[in-house]
Amino acid sequence: MRCLILDLDQTLIESQCIEHLRKSRQWSLVYQKISTILAYEGIDEVLSMVKNKGIKISIVTSSPSSYAFRVVRHFGWEFDAMVCYHDTTLHKPHPAPFIEVASRLKISEGDCWAVGDHPNDIIAAKKAGMYSVGALWGSLDKESLKREKPDIICETISSFYKVLHTNV
Repeated sequence: MRCLILDLDQTLIESQCIEHLRKSRQWSLVYQKISTILAYEGIDEVLSMVKNKGIKISIVTSSPSSYAFRVVRHFGWEFDAMVCYHDTTLHKPHPAPFIEVASRLKISEGDCWAVGDHPNDIIAAKKAGMYSVGALWGSLDKESLKREKPDIICETISSFYKVLHTNV
């Protein structure tokens, strides 16, 4: 693995508390409430370990960049690339956003692991030729996620950390 691609909402952060505002496009309120969003416990350790191993870390999200960049800044995270909703004309479950990240980082799709909580994350990753990881810790529909048969399923961030530590 040369690149770890993560979804944002429900994979890196637990953002259900503002989902109703996002769906109704009340972005000024969403931005005000970013401080109420929580990063999943253990995510900082995952990001640090992967970065220390020299692996590129990126985000592919269906959220707009104005939101994604604010969230990333709030948590003080640094990513090598971010592909947000308006960065591609085709969106998950289409593989275009994942292919765009690999292209930006000049890394073969086959050298990427893609992690997400939603079936569309897994579908897109597989179509892009990437190793897919189902993030059950944040999934709101665990059975649908499992039905897409990710290459690996992680129940918790702790189990995901162990998988990464063993494979990188």
